[in-house]
Amino acid sequence: MDTKMKTAFYWLLLGTCFLTHTLLHMYGLFYDVDIRLPDATGEISLGVQAFNTVIFTGTFLMALLSINLSGKCFRWFSLVWSALFLLLNIFHLGATLFMEKFDLSQLSLLTFALAINVLLTGDLWERLKK
Repeated sequence: MDTKMKTAFYWLLLGTCFLTHTLLHMYGLFYDVDIRLPDATGEISLGVQAFNTVIFTGTFLMALLSINLSGKCFRWFSLVWSALFLLLNIFHLGATLFMEKFDLSQLSLLTFALAINVLLTGDLWERLKK
């Protein structure tokens, strides 16, 4: 597979994992689990909205840009962005393992997302070295 397409595919998979992660959290609704955050006020803060925009829209934007851009500045930006997501995925997987109630589906999905993120970061690093 072409390197640009592979990179775009990894970004798409990551975005899909982020969306699926949210969906899995909402599954509790089907089993009458209160999924509200303890400090919920009934409003979504601007910070949460911005975070969601970066996480969800950002990954899909990176997929689109990966197909259309190939300059060295963009490759560096992609690598840094991927590394930041990698840190986020590592910490979130750790929090899920040690701080949250056991959920096999979340654990599996977060491990899969981490694996994709490692592959993405590795490919971006190799592409940058060339």
